[in-house]
Amino acid sequence: MSGKIIFNADDFGMTQGVNAAIQKAYNEGILNSASLMVGQKYALKAVQMAEKMPHLELGLHVNLTNEHPILDKKELPLLVGKDGKFKNGFLKLLLLSFLRPKALKKEVCAEIRAQIEKAQKMGVKLHHIDSHRHVHMIPLIFEVMLDLKEKYGIGRIRVINESIVQTLRTNKSKSFLFDGGLIKYFLLRFFCILNGFETNTYFYTMLYTCKLSKDHFQKVLVPKGYEAVEIMIHPSITSIDKQNMQDVFDKSVLLPWREKELETLLDKSILKNFVFGACFPFLFELYFKVEKWWFKHISEKMRFLLVGGFNTVFAYAVYALLLEIIGLPYLWALIVQYFISVNVSIATMRYYVFQSKGNMLAEFLKAWSVYIGLFFLNTVGLAFLVEVLKIGALFAQGIYLVFSTIITYLLHKYFSFKKALKKNKDSAVYHKK
Repeated sequence: MSGKIIFNADDFGMTQGVNAAIQKAYNEGILNSASLMVGQKYALKAVQMAEKMPHLELGLHVNLTNEHPILDKKELPLLVGKDGKFKNGFLKLLLLSFLRPKALKKEVCAEIRAQIEKAQKMGVKLHHIDSHRHVHMIPLIFEVMLDLKEKYGIGRIRVINESIVQTLRTNKSKSFLFDGGLIKYFLLRFFCILNGFETNTYFYTMLYTCKLSKDHFQKVLVPKGYEAVEIMIHPSITSIDKQNMQDVFDKSVLLPWREKELETLLDKSILKNFVFGACFPFLFELYFKVEKWWFKHISEKMRFLLVGGFNTVFAYAVYALLLEIIGLPYLWALIVQYFISVNVSIATMRYYVFQSKGNMLAEFLKAWSVYIGLFFLNTVGLAFLVEVLKIGALFAQGIYLVFSTIITYLLHKYFSFKKALKKNKDSAVYHKK
């Protein structure tokens, strides 16, 4: 089985060294895609160079963190400082998405739209969209990007869906343990899950980002179900940029690994090392088969009874442990049990019962609101059974759990995990194993 292999160079237009490396990697190597930073000094030059590279697919490398925006700074008070430059990094944008969501969304939407339209005015047909510093993986920004992707007819959006299991099966280097690669990977994978967006393009590799040598392509396992694989890479000819330091705002373009990644792109032999339709290790494959059978043959109501039964037993076991073994008062045991068991319940209900494709963060908040209501009902009911009817605390909680099952199912089905319209899908959707 074969598929499309996309070697995508980020930062096109950032510096003369980056532009020259992309041109060389296309003409002499395997580069076939690049992401353009339309607001940078050498963006127009990059577009002119791309006209002589007819098979190079150009996309937009959305920038919300470095140098100048397209719009006037007065229109972007949250994003831009007094000097007219972007003032936030990834973490600050993430924080703003919680503290000032409406204002941030408005500014982000306006600036990204301006960047898209500038690319179009430059004559660029956008095949894909991604972002500098991966800020588009922040849920609020991802939502904006998806809407604009659809509005402007842009094909692919970058999704960090790499399987760490598949990557580590063929890569022996443990550099990600020391350079922050592992932390970055898990953070972006978590956001990928929150965003709930599926694509037929696999991403490789975030673990070794900005440090891709030929050794990382001895064998690339692309899991079955994917029709393409994207490799994000950052080539540059550092000697050119060292002669033009006035253009360098990001010192990473001067790192030796930029040259190493260019060398990687010049090695055409690595193309034969991609394996599409790769299977996972035995236990993972067994799990996928059981999961497929589960959703195909077990009805939603039966899934709820089984998963709900597991969650009930789990919650009751935690309550009993806190009450009988640790010795907490029954109401304190109830509070701690809720905090532990509710998250497990939401996660299992969301996936194994309702197969929800909605926004994970929003659904967790709605589900938690359900459980908060049930918690107060549980507290009052438990106190009544224990204090008034003099029923033992352990038995009383068991009585409550039986009666709460039906109402929990209805609230989750018609409120927490109510299926939204599947409007945010790629033209070719990745089907789960």
